[in-house]
Amino acid sequence: MTEEYIVEERGKFKPQMTPNRPGKLKYGRTFVIGLAFFMCSYAWSYYNNVMPLILREYMEAMGLGNSIDVLVGVIMVLDNIVAIFLLPVFGSLSDRTKSKFGKRTPYIVIGVISAMTAFYGMGIIYNFPGVAAFWALILVIMWFNISMAFFRSPAVALMPDMTDPNVRSTGNAIINLMGAVAMVFGLLTPTLSDLIFGKSRSLMGGFFLVSIITILAFVLFYLNIKETPTGDKFMRIGRNSIALDPVTLDYIGERKTEKREPLLESLQNVFVNKDRSALFMLLVIFTWFFGYNAIGTWYSTYAVEYLGWELASASRALSLAPIAMIVTAIFAGKIAEWIGRKTTILIGLIGLATGFSAVMLIGYLDLGGIYLTILFIIIGVFYGLVNINTIVMVWEMAPKNKIGSYTGTYYFFSQMSDTLSPVVAGGLFSITKWMFQMPQGQQYVILFPYAILCLIIAILFLLRVKSGESQKFLEKKAKR
Repeated sequence: MTEEYIVEERGKFKPQMTPNRPGKLKYGRTFVIGLAFFMCSYAWSYYNNVMPLILREYMEAMGLGNSIDVLVGVIMVLDNIVAIFLLPVFGSLSDRTKSKFGKRTPYIVIGVISAMTAFYGMGIIYNFPGVAAFWALILVIMWFNISMAFFRSPAVALMPDMTDPNVRSTGNAIINLMGAVAMVFGLLTPTLSDLIFGKSRSLMGGFFLVSIITILAFVLFYLNIKETPTGDKFMRIGRNSIALDPVTLDYIGERKTEKREPLLESLQNVFVNKDRSALFMLLVIFTWFFGYNAIGTWYSTYAVEYLGWELASASRALSLAPIAMIVTAIFAGKIAEWIGRKTTILIGLIGLATGFSAVMLIGYLDLGGIYLTILFIIIGVFYGLVNINTIVMVWEMAPKNKIGSYTGTYYFFSQMSDTLSPVVAGGLFSITKWMFQMPQGQQYVILFPYAILCLIIAILFLLRVKSGESQKFLEKKAKR
């Protein structure tokens, strides 16, 4: 027994899939693993697209008047609030799960089936008007949020479990590509639902389509991805985290885990470590999301209220970013292997800040059209450089066998940013309008400077990060 493991039982459970070749990525397997993230992203994409409309329809019928926007906003951030507290918990629990199906798969099985049952239930409830149906919808929304949180961290942690650390950037690029494809699917589902079910039943039909397509993706995932078993039963939570070899996929053993709340344990590891790189990396994640999410939330309002554009034109331009990320996602992972993850993220942050500055200038000069289209495509590329590589650096900094916990910590910071950023930006708009006595719409002029400032702060934090590169890159760098 080595000093690291309290129970080393290498070979106790046999791998169910062929091992990886050192330094090589199994692309086909990684795409199928990416279906787990596809399932998360597809449901959220459709939910975020249509749920505000459904909630508004119920609230207008209930005569809630001027408070509707606030109430819709509160309900729509419930998923972020749930995620802040539950993602780290389920990520940590999956690190310690003993199961004949592996330590992540049980969460995906239970979570997907439960979430899609709730999701389909939303479509059924939408057929019924009235206060009782509204409160039933709220309860099912909470059920859906908890179910999605149950499997998201384990789903994301599965790829690094089964991938050589030296090629995780490319692996995560594929995972993010699958997420971007899911976002596009979510945006196209209302159109497909219109064609199949007709406009009057389109929203309800969309819930059905998402549920069916997600279950089909789940079946494909379940039939093809077989984790190394970590126990003899369906699911049992152990006291210690479980180690697997990401190259050979061999079961190694258990590593002692202190009894402490998972999130607090991960945060303590970050704060007490003499190398502050993990802390600064999490602050990079928080601040860059803080800026980018403000654009995602408020750009349409900025374009319509401040620039006077048509909503359809503004939305089409913004939707180009995830499409550009789909096309360039694997390149974003590869370039990180060539020049380093930190440098790649730095290029992405500088590119985003420059791109936002150019969008602001185009809006001021009222150019629009083709210039804006090109800019948002470029912004999507820079977005991929940052988003694909930040979590990979967090995984690299995680203590051995704590990838699930650190995945949850990553989502704690990103979801906290998701929750706070739109509210803070909205508050700044209100304060700006009041302080300078601006006419309605002019307060949104500060949107892009606000986002650019957040990105500059993220760059300053990134410059303090000293670790998180792959061993292969460090060896290559040492030979130069």
